[in-house]
Amino acid sequence: MKNVFLSPAILSLLLLSACGGSGGSGDNTFNDSYIQFYNGSANSATTLMAEVDGNILGSATYGDATSLITGLDNGELELEFYRIDADDQEVTVEEMTVDLKNGDKSLIILSGDYEDPSFIEYTYSREELEDHFRLFATSVIANGQSYDLYMSEAGEPFSAANLLGAVTYQELDEHEYWDGDSDSDDFDEGEYIIYLTESGSTEPFFESATISFAFDTEYVLALRTTSGAIQDNVVVDLIINSSSVANFADDDATAQYRIYNSLDDSSSINLTLAGNDDNTEQELNLSANELSDFSEIEFGDYRLSAAIEGDDSTVFNNRLITLNQGESKAVVLYRDADDALTAISFEESNLPQVFDHQIQIVNLAPDFFDIDFYFVRKDETIESAEYLVAGLDYEESRSITLPSDFYELIAVFDDSNDTQVLLDRTELLGINEEVNYIITVEKTDDSQTGFEISVLY
Repeated sequence: MKNVFLSPAILSLLLLSACGGSGGSGDNTFNDSYIQFYNGSANSATTLMAEVDGNILGSATYGDATSLITGLDNGELELEFYRIDADDQEVTVEEMTVDLKNGDKSLIILSGDYEDPSFIEYTYSREELEDHFRLFATSVIANGQSYDLYMSEAGEPFSAANLLGAVTYQELDEHEYWDGDSDSDDFDEGEYIIYLTESGSTEPFFESATISFAFDTEYVLALRTTSGAIQDNVVVDLIINSSSVANFADDDATAQYRIYNSLDDSSSINLTLAGNDDNTEQELNLSANELSDFSEIEFGDYRLSAAIEGDDSTVFNNRLITLNQGESKAVVLYRDADDALTAISFEESNLPQVFDHQIQIVNLAPDFFDIDFYFVRKDETIESAEYLVAGLDYEESRSITLPSDFYELIAVFDDSNDTQVLLDRTELLGINEEVNYIITVEKTDDSQTGFEISVLY
């Protein structure tokens, strides 16, 4: 893997914060060239951008972007894009040459299937802006469908929205403000709502929350679909001159959840998830060590109740579960240190689970705090393992990202004498399915150590 060295010129990107690197102060004339990379490939890995035989310029996961890079020499720049495989080797995805010019920004967008990707350079001139912003839009939704983009001021209904134009796959267009004035034809800074319709339709299928366009800069709006735990929901990404990309789901998008019953009891658990509306109440029954399928539900705040069949003493009510628009959550049921039934919940990743896997680890082993959880490949031991989650407390959930590979999972605990105690270990397992994995360490009567590792998906 390349060593990361950033020259003083490249370090200047750190000064280009989320405000977009521009501000209307009158002394910023954009005499440099600018380059940024956005990853819009729904089945991609984390992708690095680097100068050929030179510095790493940044990396981006799906729906994310690098920082804005400036201080590079004008003229042709040879770039390579690559991912890191399970053996820590570079796998080249693409090489391309861009032509950098003073005052221009080159935005490179990755789209399409990662096995046959498209890297397209879009170039536009940066402008001095004061209390205004410019708006560009593109789509990386690989079905190639065109969408109509509408926009209204915050608080206005769709009937008051203005049609800005079409948003087309792999095309970048600048859209005009509907209410320009003598000061500027650009958009006024402020709060707006974005709507999307099918091409030619006047019925929106997407409505954003209120979005604050607060910076004097160029915004690039990119349409994409979700990947990972929730599939194919349309998301609007707002790219500015920062590594921070704002992601907006449909304000009326549904959520989803799944529940795992970690108990070994012979009786099953009855569960109810209830909102304020009776129509949103859902019930399910889970046997011991059963993981439910994903269930779709309206977004909102829910009351989770659970009881073991035939045992009214083992029950909990009114556990709050918040499910936001376009969000997927997992709920794990377990017995706490006092043997009471309880639950822990966490959000599951919406990133592609193809080359990299974002895994949730949960410690359900009472009386064992600070468990170290190792992912050991065939040529490693726990002392040389590259991937581990250290110091996982009881009732804590934490995530780790792993490349697709085969791993032996080992959970250990350091006792008061700093002696490592083995809680459990698995066979060599393939972490290579396109699913969202959950791994738990649980107390059990079915193993020699009294604990076991469960791998769920």
